[in-house]
Amino acid sequence: MKVDFKLYSDSTYIVKSIYEFDSIKNETLKGNYKLLNDTLVCFGDFKFKGYLKNNFIESNDEYEKYEILNSKINSYSKIDFNKFPTYTTFTFSKSKGYNHFESTAIPYELTENDLIKIDSILPICMNKTSYFKGVKKTDNYSKQCVATKNRNDEIEVWINCACSGIAKESFKYFIGAVYDGGHCFFRLKINLTTKECFDVVVNGY
Repeated sequence: MKVDFKLYSDSTYIVKSIYEFDSIKNETLKGNYKLLNDTLVCFGDFKFKGYLKNNFIESNDEYEKYEILNSKINSYSKIDFNKFPTYTTFTFSKSKGYNHFESTAIPYELTENDLIKIDSILPICMNKTSYFKGVKKTDNYSKQCVATKNRNDEIEVWINCACSGIAKESFKYFIGAVYDGGHCFFRLKINLTTKECFDVVVNGY
């Protein structure tokens, strides 16, 4: 599914959901919006609350976001994802699904330096399992990252990985559940402060 989310200068929006192989499900939602600083609220057919960050519109309620393209809207950015095409980040919230952290965890905003660290640690973590022996780079995997600080003020990152050929279109926009697919789908946590990896899960094993 492809989602086309357009904001117009008259404070109206149009959201089109396009199903390539099942066009009967296609739908168009319309309404009005308010944009105050980096906060976006949509009224009408598409009920949405979110904020602008790293050139995306990110939801307050779910791990989903929409890329800002061809717009005069300026978005605060800590990461230039053109430098990290196989990575995307989502902001942690205890109210969202896929909560893989302790109850004391608080959100942490990843930087480009953090992604460089993850890129160096991730192959080491993968080689500690029998499924990824010999892996030196992870460029062929799309990586979704959710970061927090734990009670010891250490940075912990949950990373959801999928073979790039499968997830290259959707991985930037939402975190979805996949229950099969073998080593094409795996997830783990990395403590960036201690450089430890844990909670490694490979689908189908």
